[in-house]
Amino acid sequence: MINKRKINKILLISPPYTLMKGRIKRAVPPLGLAYIAAVLEKNGYTVKIIDAALEGFYAEEQINKNHYRYGLTYSELIQHMQQFKPDIVGVSCLFSPQYQNLQFVCKAAKEYNPDIITMAGGEHPSVFSKEILEQDKNIDFIVIGEGENTVLELIKCIESGRDYSTLDGLAFRQNGQVGVNPKNSFILDLDSIPFPARHLLNMKKYLEINLPQATTPLRKPNTSMITSRGCSGHCVFCATTKHWGNRYRTRSPENVIEEIKFLKDTYNIKELHFLDDNLTLNKKRAMSIFSKLKELNLDIKWCTPQGVAAWTLDEELLTVLKESGCYELTLAVESGDENVLKNIIRKPCNIEHIKNIVKIMKKLKIATSAFFVSGFPGETKEDIKKTFALADELKLDHAMFLIATPLPGTELYDICKEKKYLTNDYDYNNIEYAACYINTKDFTSAEIDKMVSRKYVTYHFNILFRNPKVFFKRYIWFFIKNPVFMTGFFKYIFFIIRNKTLGKETNKKVK
Repeated sequence: MINKRKINKILLISPPYTLMKGRIKRAVPPLGLAYIAAVLEKNGYTVKIIDAALEGFYAEEQINKNHYRYGLTYSELIQHMQQFKPDIVGVSCLFSPQYQNLQFVCKAAKEYNPDIITMAGGEHPSVFSKEILEQDKNIDFIVIGEGENTVLELIKCIESGRDYSTLDGLAFRQNGQVGVNPKNSFILDLDSIPFPARHLLNMKKYLEINLPQATTPLRKPNTSMITSRGCSGHCVFCATTKHWGNRYRTRSPENVIEEIKFLKDTYNIKELHFLDDNLTLNKKRAMSIFSKLKELNLDIKWCTPQGVAAWTLDEELLTVLKESGCYELTLAVESGDENVLKNIIRKPCNIEHIKNIVKIMKKLKIATSAFFVSGFPGETKEDIKKTFALADELKLDHAMFLIATPLPGTELYDICKEKKYLTNDYDYNNIEYAACYINTKDFTSAEIDKMVSRKYVTYHFNILFRNPKVFFKRYIWFFIKNPVFMTGFFKYIFFIIRNKTLGKETNKKVK
């Protein structure tokens, strides 16, 4: 039990980032922390945000044979704490492979001040809250799922000395035992949350580095925003739907437009990247947002690097999106086999609709991009070949060929664990999204690695020869303006060719 104490300063940290060698670094504002910071500031607290990966972007440290970490060092993190003197340090951990970086930061916090209060949040801590608190004494609390209200209420409890053991969505230690309260209460009125506290972020440095989640942005300055939370879908590999309460909640069109105007007025933003899980699920709302954006004539281009559900799109909506400034949509296609889509992934879409949407996008001159995911239990190598064939038929401007990753908290993980499909080297602390960790009677992980990596390389070479004008306009000009990206991209291609795989050379043994 934490003793009653006054809380004045709160330090929120996005940790350093670990990547596989050859993968391209990114600089993306941690909007989750910025939302929490905005709520805390509104309630009178002094808050600071440190994006450790951004602030130490050019500092790299080799972690093991295949991975490196970039960001602030251990001593630099402690120096920041010594300067700010926080009462609480909150650390985000969005993905399982970054859990060790969460531990890295919390250890530094406790070395700075053993009595400091530490809290963690994000998808990985939310899934493994009990195990983490039992194993790591440097972490005092875990905020499960949506964090704004829980963090605020926890701080108020600590200040007043009230019992926090009944707080919704909180994992804690009390009397030597770990308690976990599931997340049951979610914010229904998203308009009630202040805009992210971007003034606490080093926006100038994000804009200078210009390596956002969108692979090759057209314009700078650019930034990301979120207009909704969650998704109504139940895709087998998705961890975020559960994180947001298995429901779809939206901000009003008026609230979204107000933030866009704020970004334009404050940072002169010329390009937006919408990171919603399902931006266009509500067609009426999407039509309202982007019709208004068109009317405002703000000269803003935009795209959806996180993906957009093809089954929510039609020609009427696409026309409005294009007229409002949309230059590219990344379609979450996933598979080219109807059975895999319907019965394995459980995505409410069909291939003919996808083909039609791509045709309409090309007619409207919206750049076509897509995600394809292979290696699901129940999928065969012939099914995967159908996915590759669909990608070839669509003749997209850009495509990402990914591997089904059994992330903790997903149904895919539960299936693989129950049926003993996980490879011997599967460790959710070190998983790599570009590697396969699943063996089934239909394929080995090494076979999936090889198939997907080869397709990634050959497809992008085909784009070069099929449409050199588009390729050079999209990639070469961006490379010239962004040498950091150019270096990373060619390292990545060389890494794939040298290893003949995006992941491990062999991992055929079954756990």
